[in-house]
Amino acid sequence: MPKPWGRMKRARIWEIAALAVIAVLVAVGGHNVLVVLGQHKPWGWLIAAGLVYLAVRGVRSAMQTQARVDVTKAAAYLCAALLALWAVLVPARWVFGSCIVAVEIALVFDAITLAAPRAPGGN
Repeated sequence: MPKPWGRMKRARIWEIAALAVIAVLVAVGGHNVLVVLGQHKPWGWLIAAGLVYLAVRGVRSAMQTQARVDVTKAAAYLCAALLALWAVLVPARWVFGSCIVAVEIALVFDAITLAAPRAPGGN
């Protein structure tokens, strides 16, 4: 009887475990990080804008591969980065929770795509 994780390489298992740890850390301390970034507006704006820039580059590189799962994953991270920028620039009551949930969704989707076997076509 094959092991459930038998076909998955150890590197992927460690990467999924690291994503799970990051998701727990975001859930526990994400609100505090956003508050601190909002208190220090110039640095917070710069960091959040940098995240948006990196996320846009991720979407552009995923579009070149034409794999829908990669584009969706990159778009989830872009949504989280835009909400982080919004939380720093124009903090509203709902933005902090939405940003944290968007990051959690992106991390879980990333973990699922790592755990799922790749199709021969690549999509």
